[in-house]
Amino acid sequence: MLRFTAIFATIFLLSTPVVAADGAPTPADAREQAVRDLIDLGREDAQVMEVLHHLVNVIGSRLTSSHNDHVACEWAMEQFESFGLQNIVMEEAGEFPVAFHRGPWSGKLLGEEGMALEFGTPAWSAGTRGTQTGPAMLPPESTEGADASAYAGAWILMNDGRGGRLSREERQAARAARTWLEEAGVAGFITATRNQYIQTLGNARVTWDELPTTPNIYLLKDHFDLVKGKIDAGDAPQLQFDIRNHFEKGPAKFYNVYGDIVGTEFPDEHVVIGGHIDSWDGATGTTDNGCGSAVTIEVARLLTKAGIKPRRTIRFMLWSGEEQGLLGSKAYCDKYSDLMEKTSACLVYDGGPNVIASLPTTEAMHPQMEEAFRHVFDLNPEYPFELKMSSGGLPRSAGSDHASFLRYGVPGFFWDQEGRADTWHGIHTQFDTYDLAIPEYLEHSTLVVALAALGIADLDGMLDRTGMGVPGDGGGRGGRRLGVFLDGLVVEGVVPDSPAEAAGVKAGDEIVKIDGKELEGRRSLGPALREGGPEKPVVVKRDGKMVDLRVVWPDEVKALEEQKKEEAAKKEKIVL
Repeated sequence: MLRFTAIFATIFLLSTPVVAADGAPTPADAREQAVRDLIDLGREDAQVMEVLHHLVNVIGSRLTSSHNDHVACEWAMEQFESFGLQNIVMEEAGEFPVAFHRGPWSGKLLGEEGMALEFGTPAWSAGTRGTQTGPAMLPPESTEGADASAYAGAWILMNDGRGGRLSREERQAARAARTWLEEAGVAGFITATRNQYIQTLGNARVTWDELPTTPNIYLLKDHFDLVKGKIDAGDAPQLQFDIRNHFEKGPAKFYNVYGDIVGTEFPDEHVVIGGHIDSWDGATGTTDNGCGSAVTIEVARLLTKAGIKPRRTIRFMLWSGEEQGLLGSKAYCDKYSDLMEKTSACLVYDGGPNVIASLPTTEAMHPQMEEAFRHVFDLNPEYPFELKMSSGGLPRSAGSDHASFLRYGVPGFFWDQEGRADTWHGIHTQFDTYDLAIPEYLEHSTLVVALAALGIADLDGMLDRTGMGVPGDGGGRGGRRLGVFLDGLVVEGVVPDSPAEAAGVKAGDEIVKIDGKELEGRRSLGPALREGGPEKPVVVKRDGKMVDLRVVWPDEVKALEEQKKEEAAKKEKIVL
């Protein structure tokens, strides 16, 4: 009987969870149950589409520093408060000299074959003075001897839509003609889009004393060709535009919003998840980046409602100013540089409506990431997930807010996404509206982000930073940034505290050479910046004269010096 009892007891212990002396589950069991509860909640009570609806349909587009941007930040803060997050902050991240407000816009081709015109205008560009009607005209082949009065009140079709394919002489001639036409009193300039997409960008560095006064219209290519065809046929088509763009004297401030689930064991160590809440204002900013903002807010709701108690603090962040140069995230990292050593990871969602499919890792952190993502791998076989080992460090080329953290050596990640959505269909275009979102993708991605944040927060240590690469290397917006706003290769504005400002680049400069190589248009600029070392001779044309400058990326210089010291130390050890 005693022997049977012993055997039964052994079998019982092997077939039941280990419990504490008082019968309570172990911490490990409690964490596993919390994960199961989180997954069930995410599947049965998904609300990410409702969050997205409010953000992009109720609030609408969220141009940095605009009224809607402020409303969105305040609304996000209210959501965080309702979830019970701690340390909730909405803090100033920067300001622009002038606020821009976009009202309704419309345009028509008048006459018997009249039709509505499809077009857009850049942010921080001039509107019309009410409804303005005038003839469509081509610019003069030469302004020398031309009658300026003949162009007063006309809409000028500019044939400079080829961008980087124009030679420097052609660009200079186009700028000179544009200035002459503005002085002649034209109604505005019209440029053809390259395809079906009307992209919205803009230069926020306008000043109150020098506001743009002449509208710049980007007309759908098919409509542009129709109007130009009439001119070529000898007609004088009449165009009518009503564009309610207007300016407000600044400073126009913009903000970051964040809140925490405070860690139970390592509250001073952080795992950051987030995305940028600002958008361009040609549509409602669904792809870029309503999806990422909605997922961030929904993850906060799910984790708090599931009662998750992570070992490290999970910080939910929404940045403004991403579209103008990662301004919000850069401001946060610069202000809280002392927190960067205690930030285990930053995971940024800024890839649109497709489903999260993979993430890069380094060799050193790969085992930790496999542990952190173990619940993600089998979450849904329809949406497999993969960790991709990167031998060259963490990539910088995606160009989103994770790059601001990478500058400080924090493991920064940009989610790789796959699916049936054409992401570029929405980014910065007139099509970036709520209908592009795919509910099942967003709901699954929300759970992936939630499980990843919890998994990294619950690791025994912070992510290993060995082999992450040189801060700031690589290309794209997230790599080497010059810090300028360009029209072709002409500098329209210089970002404060940028490499360009430090080098002495000024508005009006034309970038001619980088590293001794002559640039062949805007598209040649990116490769020229990426190649070679972090100190580059740059030649600009200023007031007709060539000026030699030197652009430096200090973070890279410092990182290279540290890398050389490490290599020298390793060689010394080998010799010894």
